Amino acid sequence: MTALTVRAMTAADIPGANRLRQLAGWNQTEKDWQRFLQLSPNGCFVACADGKVCGTVTALNYQNRFGWIGMILVDPEFRKRGIGTRLLEVGIECLKNMNVETAKLDATPMGRPLYHQRGFVEEYAIERWERPPAGIELDNAKSTVLPAITRDDLDSVCAQDEPIFGANRSGLLRQLWQENPSLGAVVHSSNEVVGYALGRSGARACYLGPWIAKDNAVAEVLLLEFLRRTRDQPVFVDICLENSRACELVKAAGFQRQRPLTRMYRGPNNHPGQPKLICGIAGPELG
Repeated sequence: MTALTVRAMTAADIPGANRLRQLAGWNQTEKDWQRFLQLSPNGCFVACADGKVCGTVTALNYQNRFGWIGMILVDPEFRKRGIGTRLLEVGIECLKNMNVETAKLDATPMGRPLYHQRGFVEEYAIERWERPPAGIELDNAKSTVLPAITRDDLDSVCAQDEPIFGANRSGLLRQLWQENPSLGAVVHSSNEVVGYALGRSGARACYLGPWIAKDNAVAEVLLLEFLRRTRDQPVFVDICLENSRACELVKAAGFQRQRPLTRMYRGPNNHPGQPKLICGIAGPELG
């Protein structure tokens, strides 16, 4: 068997990591890999065989309250050799070394048994929904044109986001906004932020998330605004099923259910946030 090594990822590994992403058919791009390295330079790893990247894992630290394990990818030629399990253990150990008290991830049905074996338990359900390009269908949609998120809005958005997500992720939110400022929208009421949405371009579709709203009306106008801004492109969103209306809203807007996911955690989960206010997550790889 070819000798396998696991080491820290560098910028030079991005093409190899992105090749695995392409083989898996996931929606991330090279820009996503760059963001992982910027946000967590000590939390990104590759498995290599004969100098070739054959696996990846990322671990993001949110204030040591919890960390996010994602992007566990293995080259199809190297599967069934325990590489995915080893990479998961590397991600868990990395968060332990950072003194992160809880590890979290979003699991596919196939991956859930492995995570159970490693001490992860279910927190709540998530579903991926997809919509084809909206085109002219939105011309008669009921909604109000919303302002884009400005640099001046970011502090307020980040402050509102922390108790909802469960930790400060302002570094991530600012990066998402900087990369795609035209996709961010915000709703104010009495000078308070009551809803916001960010988005990013993907290899297969634009991604809506995080999508946060304090009531159903705000959630709906944010969704319709995002669809207007991405009207010529397909859209993915991963909805949180703890939010009772998110499923109804995306279904009414023409989305189709694609796949289930399960949010899982390992540790005390002392900072669960407020998932009932989360319509769409930032992404299975981000939380």
